[in-house]
Order: sequence, then structure tokens, then C-alpha cells
Amino acid sequence: MATGRPPESSATRARFLSDERVRDGIFAAAIAVVAALTIRFLSASPLDYLHYSVLRDLTGIDFGQWPDVFYTSGDGDGEVFAVLAVDPFGSGPSQMIPSVVYRYLRIGMSWLAFVLSFGQEGLVLPALFTIGLSAVAAVGFLSGFWRQRFGLRSSALVLNPALYIGFVGDTAEPLGVLLLALALTGSGYWAAVALGVTRPTFGTALFGRWRLLLVLAATAITVHLAAVWIFGGSIFDAASGTFALPTIAYFNQPSVVGFLVLASGGSTLLLGGIRRDPAWIVSGILVVVLGEAVAANPLNAVRAAGMLPVLWALTPMPSSSRPSEGSIR
Repeated sequence: MATGRPPESSATRARFLSDERVRDGIFAAAIAVVAALTIRFLSASPLDYLHYSVLRDLTGIDFGQWPDVFYTSGDGDGEVFAVLAVDPFGSGPSQMIPSVVYRYLRIGMSWLAFVLSFGQEGLVLPALFTIGLSAVAAVGFLSGFWRQRFGLRSSALVLNPALYIGFVGDTAEPLGVLLLALALTGSGYWAAVALGVTRPTFGTALFGRWRLLLVLAATAITVHLAAVWIFGGSIFDAASGTFALPTIAYFNQPSVVGFLVLASGGSTLLLGGIRRDPAWIVSGILVVVLGEAVAANPLNAVRAAGMLPVLWALTPMPSSSRPSEGSIR
């Protein structure tokens, strides 16, 4: 006998979509995705395919024929993630990557691309594209969903430049921003572990949440030692040239972007001192002392500073009580 009631799945879906937070999240996610795709399409060039042709000649990897938008701009990092996604355990072509121990510290995204591509080298580029865009969408959704909880500060998540620069270049920042946001808001230790293999320097935002930080550090150290065992070299190779004396790199090759990065790091450090918040202090110091990332390519410094907008968005105001270990209530 018909009851006139909608199916349970339809009722559940209707309740889900009636939640204002969900609608805000979907709206913010749509804006983030459109912005990310627009920037990537505008950055795409037929010449970018040539970089992957060179990689094919050097490594024997055939990434396949795809539309221009699937190829990164040729700065190097995107190609590295692609090679590591084909050879995620360092037994073949990844042995040829310069500074491979340092690069391997962000292996998490390449492992995920390896899984999504079913180990097929011709599917790696769409897999990296999908991971990046999905992370952008998820961060956008959280930005809108958390608006009632954190106020307008939550918009810093979706306005984070590292989110879009990382997506354009097929690098780990979008996934790292997502995992950091989840770790800061109490998603459990799994987010800290995943961040530790994906973008461990973003872990400075976990200072003060000591158990989460310990889990992340243990994960990152394990991956680092594994990289040294696989590829050889020194455990200190990853730090070489990355940092400099405070502010020197910003003046070696001055740029507007570089000074904006310096201002963001300096202000975070200053406010962290006022707030007595170790996460803000340590994250600010890390950005202020960036070295080659600023002098060689200021956009790399923007990527490296990607944890700052997450802190700005999700850290309670000084009047709030300090959050419990591993979560923000």
C-alpha cells in the first residue's frame, strides 16, 4: 500500500541539501573549481607537451596523448610528481630525478596517482589532474561549510594562492591544504599521517597539538629514511639551499610576490608572538627564512607558505578557549 512518503534516499538527500552549511559549501566549491580550471586553461600551452616528450626520451615513460590542459607548465615539479607516480617505489626512472631524496618527501600524492591510474603510465596525468581538482573542490566546500563556525575567516581557505598554483603545476599543495585543514579540525591521526607523506612542512601549523605533530614527524622521518635507503645520499640533502638567513633571499632577487610572502610570514610571526601561539610563530619563521624558493622562483615560496591561510582561517580567536588536543571545537 502506497504511503505517499518519498523514498528514504530522496528524503535523506533533501535534508542534506536543505542544510545551509551544505549549500554554502557547494557554492564555495563551485567557485573554487571554476577559478582553478580557468587559471589552468589560461596557463596551458602546446609547448608544455615538449617537456613530457623529453621525459619520455630520457626515462622511457609514455604519458600518452592528452589535451594541453593535462600538461603542466614545465617548471619541473609537476614532471617529477608524474615520474614518481609511474615509479613510486624508486626502482626505475625515478632514480634519474635531481635531488630525488628531497622530492620523495612529498611522495603521497604520487602514490595516490599510482593507485588512481591503476599503475598505467598513460593514465598518470589525468590522475594527477583529478587529485588536484578534487582537493580544490573539497577545500572550497569546507570553506563554505565552516563559514558559520569560523566566520568570514574561513574564506582564507579558498583564497589560498597555493591551492591554485599547486593545481596548475600538479604539485602537492592542494592535497596538503586539505589534509592540514582536516587535521586541525579533529579528523584524527590519519590526516596527520597523510600530511606527513604529502606536504610535511605544512606540519608547522600543528605546533601546540603535540600528539598530531609527533605522528606527522614520525611519518615524515620514516619516508625520509626510506628515500635515503632507496636512493642513497645524506639525510641532510633535503635542507640544502632551502633556507637562508632571515630575509636575505627576499632581497637577492626582489619581487612583488616575494615581498608579499615575506609580509605574510612576518605578520604571522608577529601575531603569533602576541597570541603566544607556537603554530603561528613557527610557521611564520619558516616562511621568513625561505631561501632558494624565493630567489629562484617566488611562486615556489607561495606554495611553501600554503599553511598560513589555513592557520588564519581555522585558528580560534584569542578570546576563545584553547582547543583540545588535535581538534578545534
